[in-house]
Parts: sequence; C-alpha cells; structure tokens
Amino acid sequence: MTDIFAKHSCTYCQQDIDGLRIKCASCSDFNLCLQCFACGAEIGNHKFNHPYQFMDSGTISVFQGKGSWSAKEAMRLLDAIEQFGFGNWEDISKHIESKTPEEAEEEYVTHFLDGNIGKFTWPSALNFRPTLKDVTEPCEGKSYPFGGPPLEITKEEATLLGYMPQRDDFEREFDNDAETLVSSLAVGVEDDELESALKLAQVDMYTRRLRERGRRKRISRDFSLVTDFFNAARKDKPIQKKKMSRHEKEWRESLKIFIQFHTNQEFETLISNLVKQDDLQLRIRELVKYRKNGITRKEECVHFEQQNTRRQLWGKSVVRYYLYLLHILIH
Repeated sequence: MTDIFAKHSCTYCQQDIDGLRIKCASCSDFNLCLQCFACGAEIGNHKFNHPYQFMDSGTISVFQGKGSWSAKEAMRLLDAIEQFGFGNWEDISKHIESKTPEEAEEEYVTHFLDGNIGKFTWPSALNFRPTLKDVTEPCEGKSYPFGGPPLEITKEEATLLGYMPQRDDFEREFDNDAETLVSSLAVGVEDDELESALKLAQVDMYTRRLRERGRRKRISRDFSLVTDFFNAARKDKPIQKKKMSRHEKEWRESLKIFIQFHTNQEFETLISNLVKQDDLQLRIRELVKYRKNGITRKEECVHFEQQNTRRQLWGKSVVRYYLYLLHILIH
C-alpha cells in the first residue's frame, strides 16, 4: 500500500510519472517514463540494454468494466472506511479526493458487500448473528392514560384540591414558582462562555425541580394519599384498616423510609416476602426442635406438644407449691 501511494519521477527527464513506469533491475532506484525508455535513454551507469521491470503505481483497475476504479482509489476507499466508519460517505469522499460520496457508497456496496468479495466474506459472520427473541410479558390489568388509576374523589373535593381530572393536573403544583428560573432566559448568539454556563445551570436547576415535582405526584398517586385523605373525613365510608401481625408492623415501621424508592406494589411485595421469611424461620426452628427430640413423623408432633404443655404446667404448679411451703416456713 505504501508503494502504491508513493510518487515517482523519471531519472532522465525529471518529470513525474503517473501510471506505468520502467524500473531498472540493475541500477538502484532508477525509474524511466515510457517516452524516455522508448528513446533508449542512458545516463550515468545505466545502459539501455539493462534488464528492466514494468511497474504500475495503482492505475490498473481491480474490477473490470466501464467506469471502474483504479487500485489506488480502491485502496483509499477501504482505508477511509476503516478510518471513518461505514456510512460516513462525506469524509470518505474527501479522503479519496477523486470520487463523490454517492460513487463511494455505490462502489463499496456493489463490489465489497453485494459482489463476490461480500459473498465469500459475510456469510460466515451472518451465521453467528444472535437470534433475538421477545421475552417480555404483556402487561396485565387496566391501562390508564396518565400512568395510574384516577383519583377517587368527588367534584367538590376536586375543586377544593384544585385538581383538573381531564388533564390529570393541579392548579397549584409543588414548587409552583419553579418556572421563574427559565421564564426570562433568552439564548443569544453573542453570549460568552460564562453567560452560557449560567443559563445552563438555571436550566439544570429547573429540570431538578420538575423531577422532584413528578416524583411527589407519582408517590401521591401510587399510594392513594389524596383518596385516603378525603376518605378519612367521610362519615359514609369509614376506612377499614388492615389487620397486621406484630412482625408486619415492625417491618413497615423500620422500612418506611424506603417507600419513596418503590412503587406501592413493590413495597407491599417486599413486606409480604419479609413476613413470609419470618414465618418460615419460625417454622424451621420448630422442625429443628422436633428433630432434636427424636420426632420424625407429623402425627407425633401433636402428641409432643400436648405432653410439652402438660410438663410446663406441672413445672409451674411445682414452683408455686414450693413457694407456698417456703412462705409458711418463714412465717
């Protein structure tokens, strides 16, 4: 490739040689153009009867046909695609210097993709292309236009709250004055670097406030905070509280700080799994106790618990009896 793009000049007439040249096999670094070779030019130690070689500087065509590219142009095309990437035809055309972007694209696709080179090069890669399969499960349940179920409130309550159900929006949002950060911004061509940086910082602050506003709205809707607030004030619909075990209350109290990072369904699933874990650990301890006492069948567990209860009651009775005797002896 280096020899193809190298420039050569005739040693006799000092003219640049474009295309075919004659290289002397006896003299080092000695080249003649076709005109000087035909005249039998001799200079220095070179004689006209020296052995010679026909050399080409990339003017021959790799692919035959009308409008075929020279070997130099084909090498520049491949070098440009490797350097700039497939599809960047503008830069590829500038690198070739003698072809338009459309011609460069047509040449590469015709000969190196759809031609014989492409047929014998790409099939092996196509065989290893991974087969993509959609494994996503369809969403179950109802779909809502605003990403959640509508608020279950009356028209009077919506008016009191400033809620617009058709837009799923509120008349007064959280941080309602956040838009003042960007309302007066104007991007000008004459802004210097410092002014542009300050304006970008204001836009970033506004984006963070919008993100916080959306987060609060999502939590309020996901956990039905607005509906629960109005239900608490209604006398016709008293709130039915769910009965919770001691473990569930403890888990909810200790993990309530993480509610903001989960949806309602995710948090309820987490609590349910933790309660189930506690139940399983308790059951495992019971089974280990049975195994240590030599119980291997389920039917024996009931008899064991009955005897264990009687033993504990008898032990408490004995303790109370000895305490009673001790009390009599002292007095």
